Amino acid sequence: MRDKAGRPRGRHGERGHGTKKGWRWKDQLRGRPRQGRAAICSILYNVGEQKRGRGEPMQYLYFTKTLKDLDLQAVAAFCKEIGVDGVDLTVRPGYPVTPDNAATALPEAVKIFRDAGLILGLVSAATDLTDPDGKTARAIFDACAKVEAPAVKTGYFPYKGSFDDDMKVARIRLAGFARLAERSKVRVVYHTHSGANLGNNAAGLRLLLQDCDPHHVGAFVDTGHTAVNGGPFPMELDMVRSWLSMIAIKDMVWEKTDNAGWQYHVVPAGDGIVRWSEIARGVKERRFNGTISLHGEYETKDLDERKTLAKRELEFLKKLLG
Repeated sequence: MRDKAGRPRGRHGERGHGTKKGWRWKDQLRGRPRQGRAAICSILYNVGEQKRGRGEPMQYLYFTKTLKDLDLQAVAAFCKEIGVDGVDLTVRPGYPVTPDNAATALPEAVKIFRDAGLILGLVSAATDLTDPDGKTARAIFDACAKVEAPAVKTGYFPYKGSFDDDMKVARIRLAGFARLAERSKVRVVYHTHSGANLGNNAAGLRLLLQDCDPHHVGAFVDTGHTAVNGGPFPMELDMVRSWLSMIAIKDMVWEKTDNAGWQYHVVPAGDGIVRWSEIARGVKERRFNGTISLHGEYETKDLDERKTLAKRELEFLKKLLG
């Protein structure tokens, strides 16, 4: 593919870097360590930081984990009313769309969302979806391919007591998910979740993703979990810049309990320990204008209060991030 001036363009339409005679991007990968290839691919194809086009606004989604009791029509109505662009749809047992019914229920969900003027921006699978060869993974990715969903959030690889061994197993399984992603054209994203999970911050996630092609596997960085378990947000984004795909929105507070010591829980954005000025700086330094998912995992007394808080959170984020 070439631009109007006859210069070669890349796979996604960006101007190619190979303007010199005989230059081929594959030649640049040959002989390099595997951990360096993802960064090179990101530079060549501009896929690490999920950019939707110069000047386009970020897309905001709402994560439906807290809307378990609503049917798909009600989910669409909720998301439309709070003002987001689309849905981060939970596909798990007990929800309207499950791995077992995804082949038929996911197309129905997409139609309902589309009729409401919403997009399906992400499918969030169960937190234990870590086997790329199992029937659950195949069912979800096949259904997502059918409706052209852009990405699937997989489960978390646990730390079981031997970091090196656990990381080795996780990388093998993540490579399997990458093959699923390549076949289905649905990107895998791995979410930074604090606690005894591999990739629980950007440093750990970089180790996990270092052999992964960012065309197929992306980083899903969480503002709340990195506040609890990571470093300054600009540094967190920089560490995974080659794979950066999405940002999850949470805020946290710490509370001392009688039996379990200090514990954190989720609150609306702006009400907790997250340094939102650092979030804004990190987003702007990376020139990120991809997808942001409001996780909304704070407690509310009813659905009306959830709507009110979600609207307030979205307004806060748009003012903060521009």
